[in-house]
Amino acid sequence: MTSTLHSFKAWLALLAVTVLAGCAHPIAVVPDQARLARSADAPAPMPLRVGYHIPAALADMEVTTPGGGGDNIRYFPYRDIDAGFEKMLSNVFSDIVKLPSIANPAETASSGVHYVIVPTIVTTSGGSGLFTWPPTSFSVDLTSQVRDPAGTLVASPRVVGFGSAETSERIFDHGIAGRRAMEDALLRMQAALRETSFSGAAAQRQRGTTSERLDQLKALRERKDITEEEYEKKRKEILDAL
Repeated sequence: MTSTLHSFKAWLALLAVTVLAGCAHPIAVVPDQARLARSADAPAPMPLRVGYHIPAALADMEVTTPGGGGDNIRYFPYRDIDAGFEKMLSNVFSDIVKLPSIANPAETASSGVHYVIVPTIVTTSGGSGLFTWPPTSFSVDLTSQVRDPAGTLVASPRVVGFGSAETSERIFDHGIAGRRAMEDALLRMQAALRETSFSGAAAQRQRGTTSERLDQLKALRERKDITEEEYEKKRKEILDAL
């Protein structure tokens, strides 16, 4: 009886992702904070008070990217990453505060923060299913601009996280590939921030070499997460920045 009921639920879930076609389907890509928990053997948080800021316009920005079956998906990357981003920062720094605004340097300095971090997110997705719309692959390109309270750029580490999902997973959890990509990007950013120098010197320290960025871009193309046209455009931007 239990097996029959489970099979019936699976059939209903599969039906939901096949018949609801022809539009942009809403999903959530909120990372699981349990997967971001600091391990017992991790380095102790740096004794710094760090503020982070996500502009309201970005928090309310809905993004649409490809899913499967010729359909699109839509979600709020900045809103969904918010709590996970704060959790990740708390693994790296001893004191984290969310700043509602960073427009006034004097006001930012009065909050007592040593640094201010603003994330930038670029997402891509794709689906290999011909008749199901939930994405099978997802990527999160995450950059953290680190500035001192006066607004001077100190560092700008950048990482790319990837997530994928099998049909049996995504028919029940439509955003699972995106959630996994978010978690992967946050863990990679955690490692990048730990490797970043926070001596107070106002000098940019860009993480990741040009060859690494090109390899990541090539991987996106091979996974068909971006088109050939998008690949060439982004490749040109990387090379032009040299």
